[in-house]
Amino acid sequence: MSKDALLVKDVMKRTADGLAPLPDLVPGAVARGRRRRARTRLALTAGAFGAVSLVALGTAALSGGGSGPDTVASGTGVAAAPAPYRTPVHVAPSPGEAEEDGALAGLPPGERRRLEDFQQRAAVALDEALPDTVGTIRPVDSSVARYQGEKDGSVFQVGFSVRPGDGGAAGECRSVPEKRMTCVKEELTDSVEARLRVAAVNSLETTSTSIAFEIGNSTVLIDVSPDEGKGVSAPVTTQQLLDGVRESGLLDVVRYADEHPVLQKQISVRGG
Repeated sequence: MSKDALLVKDVMKRTADGLAPLPDLVPGAVARGRRRRARTRLALTAGAFGAVSLVALGTAALSGGGSGPDTVASGTGVAAAPAPYRTPVHVAPSPGEAEEDGALAGLPPGERRRLEDFQQRAAVALDEALPDTVGTIRPVDSSVARYQGEKDGSVFQVGFSVRPGDGGAAGECRSVPEKRMTCVKEELTDSVEARLRVAAVNSLETTSTSIAFEIGNSTVLIDVSPDEGKGVSAPVTTQQLLDGVRESGLLDVVRYADEHPVLQKQISVRGG
């Protein structure tokens, strides 16, 4: 090596000795890679689950297992359930209780599978829309309109119904302070006005929180009930509920149910 080359090498070495060592980029890159792989894996799993569900539903429809042309959403995968699977909750009916709204029992296999897939997607969307204080949302195994959250030992029943409307005017919105009931109207989207209600349930000590609105040809009601046994009101404000519905993917689930009904038409809807 020439004298000039040795001189340059020595100057570079002495200059580098005064600098802080370069940060180790490998852990950050590995973590980012893991997160990317996890997201990709989740997307692939959800896609595979949806594809299997749609194939199964299509087979049921072709074999006459469905209940009508809405059993499968043609050209869409909206009804296909996302991963991971949320194990439904079993809630024993009260003695003498009439058949509940949206009951899954007794449905043809294809239609029941469609509604169970709908419940899975709805549970994920409700989880995204509601605050963590309500807990992880799981479907109730008896009805397409029932869900449940549990947090710190308290259990909160969540109702989610998208029902064909009767074409009439929107439900009333009034406040009755002495009964601890308040209702306000707020804009949900540019074309949809929502009615937000807080109401006492069975006593003045515990309250539910709900939102009702019309979209497409349907009336929508989402309500979070208190844990009356523990005296804990629904742990969600009307503003949280409004923002959650507006900013989550729940309206996509609502639009699917509007186009492919999951409940029977009813003249009056509680909370509407």
